[in-house]
Amino acid sequence: MAEPTETPSVALDPQGRPDRGDPARNLFSTPSVVIQTATATGYGLWMVLGTALALGTYPNGRGEVLVPLSIGLVFVASGLVATCLRLPFASDWHGWNPVKRMMPTLEGMIAMVNFLPMLALAGLARGDNDFWATRLAGAALMLCSLATLVYTARGISRGLPIAVAAVANTLPLARTTWALFAGGLWFWLCVALQTETPTGSFNPWRLALLAVALALGIVEGMRWRALRRLAEENGAAERFSRGRGAISLLGGRVAVAMLSVGLPSLLLISHPAGPTHALAAGLAALSCVIGQCLEQRLYGRAYDRLVAGRA
Repeated sequence: MAEPTETPSVALDPQGRPDRGDPARNLFSTPSVVIQTATATGYGLWMVLGTALALGTYPNGRGEVLVPLSIGLVFVASGLVATCLRLPFASDWHGWNPVKRMMPTLEGMIAMVNFLPMLALAGLARGDNDFWATRLAGAALMLCSLATLVYTARGISRGLPIAVAAVANTLPLARTTWALFAGGLWFWLCVALQTETPTGSFNPWRLALLAVALALGIVEGMRWRALRRLAEENGAAERFSRGRGAISLLGGRVAVAMLSVGLPSLLLISHPAGPTHALAAGLAALSCVIGQCLEQRLYGRAYDRLVAGRA
């Protein structure tokens, strides 16, 4: 009599489907995209705040510093909280699971260093942001956030297959660019809620954010061109230019580009004053974050179909 054989357990991806072991597919899953976008936005907000404090251009006030610090902390800590809660899509935080392992990885240690200047700024914010220690802590927060964005993005790139090396090479630049843009928009919201902007005032940071938006569009275009080259290598290039799938992909790209870059840039240019100022800033910040999440999901689906060979 034959003995019953055990059915091997099948690992599931974050969306409940069988996991094929492709790090790129897991990277572009919906929960991972939301956590990555929120985390990068928090670091971008800290970078902009730290830069403004280091240059001495940020208005004085304890609340003016604590509000963006707190919002950035919520975004940055989202991945760590998800890992500590043992959520299925967050098995580790920068390669480290605090529940199973006491010592963090190198990436985790670099990410945790950000909390030191953040706490220093929270303690130094006493109403005068021209104090040399406050400006030094701001510069440290900016540098630590930038290092975290670049290094953790490189870590993600190393986990991708060799076939997507061209995409991986643009990942640190892309992540840092849209983190700056999204963080800058949330910084705009914090300033709009706490200060009054005179009508018709000239703000150089608006031009800086518009320049970052232009750079973001260029970088995203590089990633899509890299994906097209990979599709050509896999004999699926015609799906980019023919059929309903190509039309749907083009329409999706235009829609997410308008959400993530187009609408925020339009609001930055118009820069309404009065009661609608904070409303415009909030709409731009939310539109950018939602658009970035949809952009990554669209990119992941395109990779899944065109490169990995799914129908």
